[in-house]
Amino acid sequence: MTIPIRILNSDDAERFQKLRLRGLKAMPEAFGSSYEEEVDLDISEIRRRLDASPNVVFGAFADDILVGVAGFAGNPKTKQKHKGLLWGVYVDEQWRGHQLGKRLTQAVIDYARDHVDTLHATVMAANISARTLYLDLGFTVFGVEKDALRIDGKSYTDELLRLDLR
Repeated sequence: MTIPIRILNSDDAERFQKLRLRGLKAMPEAFGSSYEEEVDLDISEIRRRLDASPNVVFGAFADDILVGVAGFAGNPKTKQKHKGLLWGVYVDEQWRGHQLGKRLTQAVIDYARDHVDTLHATVMAANISARTLYLDLGFTVFGVEKDALRIDGKSYTDELLRLDLR
């Protein structure tokens, strides 16, 4: 089965929100945001965010079902426009093992090359599969943030990553 990847638009808002909420619930330690913070977001806000160029979200589709996402955010500040952010990489549990995380991340990297000089990302240090994926794609660790997230009293350490694109 071929699983195409494309940039999402406002027509994909409901599918995006459904998958994002599933990810926030299933893996809360993998995201800076929480299910509780996003569950009540109005769909019009999701649509607006999906159409906020140069920011984009790539989606992987199995048939017509959104099964994976990865986002790119540009930096609006004049002195930081050369830096972008890879965010929100998530593949539905049933679709892992199909290289979708790698393909989605690579799509963001390819897009970022036309917009920024450096791509940043954050990964939970204990998430070995995600960490390995990013390092294999050329990201390097430039910092560690202990106690970056705290969920139900448990602390999580993040690694700060960068990929030089020029």
